[in-house]
Amino acid sequence: MAIIRIENGQLICQAGDALKELYVIGEGNVRAVFPGGGLMMRKGDIIGIQDIKSGVHSCTYLAATDAALVPYPYSGLEQLLTLFQAKPNVMHLFFTSSARFSCSLLKYCAQAGHGEPGEYVLGSRSPDNVFDKAIYQKTRADVALAADMADAAAENGMGDNGIPYDRVIPPAKVDPVARKKQNPVPEEAPAVSSPKEEARAAAAEKAAAAAMEAVQIPVELEDALSVILAFSECDEALAQRFTEEVEAYKAMPDKDGTDDADRRFRLALTGDFYKLYTKVFELSINETNLPVAVKLFLNFGFVDAELAGISNSVYLLSILDAYGGEPERGVYTFPEWLLAVYHGEKEPSRNEFDMDYPAYLRDQKKSGKINDAQEKQLLTSNIDKVRFELENVFPVVNKMTFGRISTFCPLLSEHNLMKPLHTSLVSPAALHKALDDIRKLDFSAFYRETTYTNEECGIVREYLQIEVLPDFILMPNAGVRGAMWQEIEGKRRLTPSRMMLSGIALESVPQLLTRMVGEFRWEMCKRVQGARWNDVSEPSLTSQYTDYIQFYKKNRELSPDAKEKLRLSLQRAKNSVKEMFVRDYVLWISYEGNGSPRLNKVARPILFAYCPFSAPIRQNLIQHPLYMEMINRYKLLLSQKLHHLDMLCNKLQKNYGSVPEEITNQIEFLKS
Repeated sequence: MAIIRIENGQLICQAGDALKELYVIGEGNVRAVFPGGGLMMRKGDIIGIQDIKSGVHSCTYLAATDAALVPYPYSGLEQLLTLFQAKPNVMHLFFTSSARFSCSLLKYCAQAGHGEPGEYVLGSRSPDNVFDKAIYQKTRADVALAADMADAAAENGMGDNGIPYDRVIPPAKVDPVARKKQNPVPEEAPAVSSPKEEARAAAAEKAAAAAMEAVQIPVELEDALSVILAFSECDEALAQRFTEEVEAYKAMPDKDGTDDADRRFRLALTGDFYKLYTKVFELSINETNLPVAVKLFLNFGFVDAELAGISNSVYLLSILDAYGGEPERGVYTFPEWLLAVYHGEKEPSRNEFDMDYPAYLRDQKKSGKINDAQEKQLLTSNIDKVRFELENVFPVVNKMTFGRISTFCPLLSEHNLMKPLHTSLVSPAALHKALDDIRKLDFSAFYRETTYTNEECGIVREYLQIEVLPDFILMPNAGVRGAMWQEIEGKRRLTPSRMMLSGIALESVPQLLTRMVGEFRWEMCKRVQGARWNDVSEPSLTSQYTDYIQFYKKNRELSPDAKEKLRLSLQRAKNSVKEMFVRDYVLWISYEGNGSPRLNKVARPILFAYCPFSAPIRQNLIQHPLYMEMINRYKLLLSQKLHHLDMLCNKLQKNYGSVPEEITNQIEFLKS
């Protein structure tokens, strides 16, 4: 089984997800989070084992440390039985893990003071998931006793008759009715609660009351929605409708419901949100002293402190004054980006049909929606450029970066925040650190080839590389994806790409950024190659990789196992060659750069040829047999290019007394 490496804080899977794989924790710790609490899982525990009957995860799992997971595909109990017959040691691991998890849950219930009296008859109804088990245990007369028995069962793994541990506990020890049948001597009725339990309940109640007093809605955020609506100056119908929609959304027991009524409701709420956002932003342009609620609305989609969670609202309020991007370094919050468009510093982004603003206006004129005069006026109207960004780009990108398209809602809601805000809020420093880490490996990622001429120095034509770093735009949502939206501005190749990601990132920022850089590599090559991007007669990253994927079945360099692995990978990638490349690029940066091979013998040379590692990494890998030949070939090509530039420098120094900075920069680039 391939080992999956997980970073501290990374979301593994969340409650409600279909159970498709069981993960054995090989290294590190994982926190299982459920309503009202959580449990720590350690090496040897299995993620999802308690939900094999329901087929749906009942807990959300987050890495508490850096961890290594071993996945086992799961499609039903029959698949597990086949696995157990083939690997008895795995069977023992699975059963002991199940016992440990349930034991931990029983102890959690006991410590929380849920030992209420009642009857529990094992076998009368089979619990569907871990929470059903917990509810049953709450009705038992002695939860602590059951926890002790679960400890013993966990040590043995299962009963002598092969039945899982929670079905072999003697009924007389669990069921008061069965105990009476075995022992005719009348027993005293169990006490409703012991003094110890009463004291524990009183302490818990006191702590809860103290917590409620400590975390009150800040004065600045009381009735935040009314403040936002008043600032927007929207019509009364929209204000009333949006207020009702927010209240209804707050009251929904399942905010991620997937039935038609829930989807239609979220769609209507989303449409009104964007109408309100447009009005609020346009009025905020010339306002120097924005209300706090309005700032939170524009930056995070915040509309209500209770919906976002009071503690989350308090935190966002505490960092609001310091929160922002660094436009001078290419990092923008979404309101800052819209202001840059309004002031003419940036052109609007392309829409979902890959049309930039001028092309969109030409299409509008062609369809008869505007005339020549209107087209000229709109081309120079900055407020209309902002409206284009808000109407044609914002809704699409906001949903993409959120990640869960079928349950998307743009309002900041506590149920979507699967990580603490202080660890998930994206800062410019975190973005640049992740970017620099990638550039230390893939040094040429953002370099563009351009033609250089200098008649004064007698340089007719030289092909040089210029680095153009991307613009990052932080969307006002809490999401799990990034989107490499466009590789250049308009048709100018020496303009920054645009990468969008959530301002509250629930996934690892380095991981999101690595995927986006892979997408950028692919799209930039397509842009340069034009119509011949997949023509193998003109070697390029896209043409050679496409050829490799299209004809892998006939490739004699690939083993049958490698071909089968490629077939399955293509299925998971929905036959997308670009997605296959992006996944390979993530492996290239995350593993191959550290000398841990993950790619096959055909993909590796393609990645090395067009995404070469920097000089320090090449030096570390040169003794590795898988890389030695590729590195030596690269060094030969590099020496030829450097020799040409050395000759040019000698000539320029001799004839003109100096060497242009562009030429020295190119030499430094080649030596990187």
